[in-house]
Amino acid sequence: MVWILLALIIALVIYLYTQNYLIETTQYSVTVPKLDDQMKGKRIVHLTDLHLTPRSNKSYIETIIQKTEEAEPDFIVLTGDLVQAGLSSLADTPLRRFVELCTNIAPTYAVTGNHDIASGTFSEFTSILSAADVHLLLDEAEAVTVDEEEKLVIMGLAEREDQINLPKPMLKSIELTPEMERLPKVLLAHRPEHFEQYMYDQTKAPALVLSGHTHSGQARIPYLGGFYAPGQGFFPKYDYGIFSSEEHRSRRLIISRGLGNSSFPLRINNRPEIVVITLQ
Repeated sequence: MVWILLALIIALVIYLYTQNYLIETTQYSVTVPKLDDQMKGKRIVHLTDLHLTPRSNKSYIETIIQKTEEAEPDFIVLTGDLVQAGLSSLADTPLRRFVELCTNIAPTYAVTGNHDIASGTFSEFTSILSAADVHLLLDEAEAVTVDEEEKLVIMGLAEREDQINLPKPMLKSIELTPEMERLPKVLLAHRPEHFEQYMYDQTKAPALVLSGHTHSGQARIPYLGGFYAPGQGFFPKYDYGIFSSEEHRSRRLIISRGLGNSSFPLRINNRPEIVVITLQ
């Protein structure tokens, strides 16, 4: 009986370890209408929800970087919650090393998540990302150029403490030039639950939205999906994976399961994920 109990405990430990540290790489090929031929085949690595703290497993961070480099991305995007909320300082977290390693691999774009704006001082967070040459997009947009010609727009939506009185339309604060309005757009937005609202302003409507936040429901129940996601509640509609807009089927949302944990320290049936997107 003791040996059976011991075997069950060992099996549980192995299971929980794989569910929380054995990273899965998920590949998507996404058709972007009106995408320039020079952008077709470009790869984006999407990383999100690391929730870094001074106690973060350093070897796990190195594994994330190794797998990111192996994907040979043209761009890296970080869609929020890089750090855990409630930290008095970010100095002892691996944030600086992580973003420096990202930018050594490929141009890196980022937006904030709810934990990022509730940890340390925000100026400390932005300073670390700026020093590493991360493009932190806070209600901003940047054009990707090839041979000095603008080919694609990457927009970033800033996380807001007030989730009740949100801007209408949602992308109201992002300013685009007339040329940007004509180009295909990718939106980085931490929260996926506002997917349809991101489409309201047709001059800014993205062809592709990349989000995190849900941790895929933290625990995944067979045939039912994610158990709970903040902002959506139990059995959320947008838990993880790829979705199409109800009114504009060619416009897609990709939600990553993320790479870390926050309040609930364990993932169940829900391995951490790196997303690789090939633009077509």
